[in-house]
Amino acid sequence: MKLKVLCYQDFDLTTFGIAKNLQEKHNCDLFSIIDLSGKPKKFFQEQSIVKYIKKWFYHDDLFQNKKPDLEYLRYIEKNYKIDIWKIAYNDRIFFKYNDFYKFHPDEILSIIEQSCKLFESILDEINPDFILLPVTNSGRMHIFYEMCKAKDIKVLMLVGTRFRNLFLFSENMEILDYSDELSSSNTSRTIEELQNYLKGHDSFKEVAEYSEEILKSKLQFFKAAINYFLFSKNTNIKTHYTHFGRTKPRVFFNYIGAMIKKNYRINFMNKNLSKKLDDEPFIFFPMITEPERSLLIAAPFHTNQFELIVHIVKSLPIGYKLYVKDHPTMYTRDWRPVSFYKQIMELPNVKLLHPSTNPNDILKKCSLVITAGGTTGLEAAFYEKPTITFTDTIYAKLKSVFVLKNIEDLPSAIRSQLTKKIDFDDLNSFVNLIDKNTFEFHFAEMIVDQHHIFFYGGFLQDVEIETSKMDAFLQKYQLEFDLLGLECVKKIEQHQKHKN
Repeated sequence: MKLKVLCYQDFDLTTFGIAKNLQEKHNCDLFSIIDLSGKPKKFFQEQSIVKYIKKWFYHDDLFQNKKPDLEYLRYIEKNYKIDIWKIAYNDRIFFKYNDFYKFHPDEILSIIEQSCKLFESILDEINPDFILLPVTNSGRMHIFYEMCKAKDIKVLMLVGTRFRNLFLFSENMEILDYSDELSSSNTSRTIEELQNYLKGHDSFKEVAEYSEEILKSKLQFFKAAINYFLFSKNTNIKTHYTHFGRTKPRVFFNYIGAMIKKNYRINFMNKNLSKKLDDEPFIFFPMITEPERSLLIAAPFHTNQFELIVHIVKSLPIGYKLYVKDHPTMYTRDWRPVSFYKQIMELPNVKLLHPSTNPNDILKKCSLVITAGGTTGLEAAFYEKPTITFTDTIYAKLKSVFVLKNIEDLPSAIRSQLTKKIDFDDLNSFVNLIDKNTFEFHFAEMIVDQHHIFFYGGFLQDVEIETSKMDAFLQKYQLEFDLLGLECVKKIEQHQKHKN
């Protein structure tokens, strides 16, 4: 009997390439939820590359201004153990990060209600064995993910490990499936060898390269602007709640305003923020890009990073200073307001570093890292520094990492962690576990290429996808999709083994 795999297709076309490979080389029936805006939707309506048994277009089933059914939403919360407002409040469309439209609470609940009804009807109709799902970057995707888990439908999610280019398929972002049974190796590395391993999988380098490639081409920008302002009918503002309020004049003036603010912020940082690390004891707090999944979904109660900075500086032992640095990918978000940076700079006993400061240089000199869940918390161990995180992470199993559950315990946690020594056997075991159970995949490179091939260098996503371009893209990355398909099937077999 064929396995049924339901694919959730958003703007990450990696999912489509994996689906094509599963269709060609593995025995399964494919279905799909298409969560895209109007123009790319046309390709998925007409394409015959992947022959889905049935497909649903997410936005086709949503209706504006429908009064929410609160009883149904209570049922969703109870049956699927989903905290709806926790997810909705941190969604990048519904609240803080939307410059174009202010949603009424009833609108939000109505959209979530209709989303849940659609997801329930699909899951009940086809009863899939597996869900092929990108990393959940939106509230609606995360609700779907939680519903699948509650129904005990296994999720196949391509996730990174915090080490550059090392990936695996997993049900969870921060947990290795069946970790107690995974094999490992007995490789014992010295501290120098461990640091060389980290340099070979340096996430900061990946971030820097990504930032250099996305939203940088002036030619692509002008092509995107011509396509959008001259040739787009902009019908999404009526049919896709993610586009509500995005009229062409508002988009134009918002972009001009954003560019002015961005340049002003860059000039302010270049003039006022230092890369110099003083010769003094300090604790390091690296901020997380915002909006970003690692903050909004993974650390939903720690999204106010200024508040976290204040909590940390209140908790410092005498003789220590707090160093803070923004994430370099905030470039793609036009940086934070200057007023935010000034707030940090005005705090006593706090130093705000320039975002371009290499975190590895900071890790060599700091005494402790405190993070809302960022990768720096893992990298700290390779420089013999302990970490405090505000949420569970894949590296939280390290003995040098403490997960803070109660903010009132922060002062004592800092003092305790400052005395913590790195157990290199423990760190070697973690590295060996990751090394043995992952595969090398240059995901960032593929995403950058997707932006350049299909989406004008990241400037415009509502574009028609040409079949010839898709064929060329799939051909170019055929070996990568063969690898992803193989690894996906390995994960399917692992789940089937445990089910039986």
